Amino acid sequence: MADTLAREPVRETAPTAPAPPRRRRDRLVLGAALAWLVVLLVEWAADGRIWLGHLVGIVPPAAFVLVPLLLAALAPLARGAARWRSLAAAVLALAMGFGQSGVDPAALWRAEPRPGPDSVRVFAWNTNSWNQLLGTQDHFYAFLKAKDADVYLLHEYQHVTADRKGRLPIDDLARLRREFPGHQVAVRGELVTLSRFPILRQPAVGPAGDLPPGADWAAEYRENKVLRTDVLVRGRTVSFYNVHMPVWNSMPDGLLSAAFYRHMRERFAPRRAQYAGLEADLAANRNPVVVAGDFNATAAMSDLDPLRERLDDAADVSTDPYPTSWEEGGWKPFWRTDWAFTGNGAKAERYAFGEPEKLSDHAVQDLWVSLPGNG
Repeated sequence: MADTLAREPVRETAPTAPAPPRRRRDRLVLGAALAWLVVLLVEWAADGRIWLGHLVGIVPPAAFVLVPLLLAALAPLARGAARWRSLAAAVLALAMGFGQSGVDPAALWRAEPRPGPDSVRVFAWNTNSWNQLLGTQDHFYAFLKAKDADVYLLHEYQHVTADRKGRLPIDDLARLRREFPGHQVAVRGELVTLSRFPILRQPAVGPAGDLPPGADWAAEYRENKVLRTDVLVRGRTVSFYNVHMPVWNSMPDGLLSAAFYRHMRERFAPRRAQYAGLEADLAANRNPVVVAGDFNATAAMSDLDPLRERLDDAADVSTDPYPTSWEEGGWKPFWRTDWAFTGNGAKAERYAFGEPEKLSDHAVQDLWVSLPGNG
């Protein structure tokens, strides 16, 4: 009977054919464009709201232009609907991220500015622990004097410990006054302002206003991240803000270390307090204002948004389409962390970054400002 049973042939299931290479390419191109859009949305939701949002500071801001342009260039590799969707996603990403890129195409055809004869020259610079680590003191002071600025806004008037993790006070006032006999000197914590014009007062800004009289240097260093000096310039009071915001990262620890993220978390609230204090002081100040220094923030970070909305970025008169200031002497600079702003009638006439002559990892800010009725 077994011989009479009909045997059904065994049917083998054919393996699923792999997606054609063209289809995989369509998916890859469209997926890359959509993934970048998702990154932008996540960054927008996190930056300024939670401490992890500060990670955007690692990204060179130019990436917010270069990545969408690359994605747009790749879009023709896809076919049909995938091509147009990829291109649309790239264009949308460019529109969303352009304001964070720090790129200023108009600088390419902007005429070289020529400051007027009554312009005030401002020099702002992170001195890299008052030249403790690079160069010589003679070179340092010769470099400063050669700028012949009316107002100097200098940061890191300090030294560091051997492991570079601690900060130590210094006293170089005697030499400062000797080297700059025509300038008045204001010092708070790590900030030094030199002015060729009379300094009228130095109101505390932000958290520094809560310091008790006679606070020690460590407290002054921690809380005084904005030194405001009201200066009498040709009969008009002008407020100069010397700024050095707390750094948000600890790059020497490395991105894979717990210390890096602990540092980010611990610095988030103090940074916000300093920025809020500066913004509140500016909102109440009717004097012409010049705000310059090391903000430890890039164009990609939201920390600067209120300042950029209230004041004019000095780079608006620059002829550099992508100004950068850090890290000089190491990587070719990709980031601008040093900024200058003007407002209430003060206007930047010329603005440029200059070489620090290997004295610091920050470029110097050279700024010429006109004041109401003086230019």
